[in-house]
Amino acid sequence: MRYSRAKIFSWSLYDFANTIFSMNVVSLNFPLMIKSVYGGEDINLSLARSSAMVLVALTMPLAGVVADKYRRRMPMAIALTLLCCLATMSLGRDVSMTAQLAIFAIAVFSFQGALVFYNATLPQVAGPRRMGRVSGYGVALGYIGTIFGLLVVGSLSGPRCYSEAFMLTAVLFLIFSLPFFFTVKDENPLPLKGVVRTSVESIRRIKDVFKDARSRPGILRVLAGRFFVVEAIETVILFMAVFLKEGTGFSDEKLVFGNLDEIRVFLIVVTVFTAVGSFIWGFVCEKIGPRNALLGTVILWIITLGGIILAGEKNLLYFFGSLAGIALGGVWTAERPLLINLVGDNEKLAGYFGLFALSGRMAAVIGPIIWGLTVLIFGPLGAVKYRFAVGSVLLMMIAGLFILRKVPDAR
Repeated sequence: MRYSRAKIFSWSLYDFANTIFSMNVVSLNFPLMIKSVYGGEDINLSLARSSAMVLVALTMPLAGVVADKYRRRMPMAIALTLLCCLATMSLGRDVSMTAQLAIFAIAVFSFQGALVFYNATLPQVAGPRRMGRVSGYGVALGYIGTIFGLLVVGSLSGPRCYSEAFMLTAVLFLIFSLPFFFTVKDENPLPLKGVVRTSVESIRRIKDVFKDARSRPGILRVLAGRFFVVEAIETVILFMAVFLKEGTGFSDEKLVFGNLDEIRVFLIVVTVFTAVGSFIWGFVCEKIGPRNALLGTVILWIITLGGIILAGEKNLLYFFGSLAGIALGGVWTAERPLLINLVGDNEKLAGYFGLFALSGRMAAVIGPIIWGLTVLIFGPLGAVKYRFAVGSVLLMMIAGLFILRKVPDAR
């Protein structure tokens, strides 16, 4: 198979596109809108996102098996991306908070679902020896997309112009996804005959994927360990802007650079380190293997979260936030090639990435709910309640390290 630079760039550009959505909708504007405009609580955000993740966990393993059967990953990736863009355009309208949360859940579901099929196309653009590096390219370019999205959306929409921010985000997501849609093709797709029958049979085949996973050393341990790691990361991603505003005193109105407020400037600085870290971790994966690289990123996360709990000054938060960015890029860079190496069979990758989705998305259900409940329980303590919430995230990450340390090096 010939792996062209154009395919690699187009594949990586989809990471650029989808992180524009992840930052501007999931991490920044939607949580702030629900809190400031609708007076919602952290638990409202938790339940909306968790509902979307439950749906992903229930549907994506089956969808992955069907995609493997027909060798058709791109149609699902394209359809779910378009659905996400449409839902994003509908956010910020003059409707009830319940309607906003429901549309947000649809957007998150389709975004996460598209990633399952996107990840499974990696072997179509890179050979086994280059997967770590190409995965790093994608993650690094993705966080460059985050910076681009924060600058463009923040500058053109202005503070608290949420509907404009969501519309711009959807347009940018779609535009930068187009090269991936038109360049990366499924290899030898099969005709869509007997899809319904195949879907019913595939429900049974999901059990076979679990059985197959048990015969491949390290896979179940990776799924269990990343459950806790992703549980922590997804919680941070959802609540980072809320934590900055209500837990540390950063402002989403005070402009400090052009039309950008304190929170956006902080996120841009952190994302710069995430992009650089992702690029470096790609080479680290090739040098020491994705297993060792993943363990390194989790250890860095633990150090970072402990520092954030103790930090009292904004300058220290910039330092620990930058470390968190480096660690975040490393996790996303290392986990894809680690799973691919452990599986060792490209024909089964979509099914296994479906299990990956099951593990990660169920983690994304529980983590935010734990955060929301922690904030409710320690509510009388004021801003200190967010330190306890970060502490719950730290415990998740420690549990993940304990499990992942015995995963074999599958290079």
